[in-house]
Amino acid sequence: MTTLIIGNLYRDLTNKRSVVTLTWEDEPEKRLGLILPFDCAPENLKAETEKAVRALAKELETATIQGA
Repeated sequence: MTTLIIGNLYRDLTNKRSVVTLTWEDEPEKRLGLILPFDCAPENLKAETEKAVRALAKELETATIQGA
């Protein structure tokens, strides 16, 4: 099982969104940034982050990779 650690939460005032940064517990050089609702309250941070991670995982199931 992979454990992600919430590192930072940034508020983007211009675009009215929040960005959470996650790191892998066992591989701290791996990082992930996800967009959360702008009005995400600190007490809802974990739940909103879990929703964003699940949504990304679902999107990646059907992703295609382009490039060399």
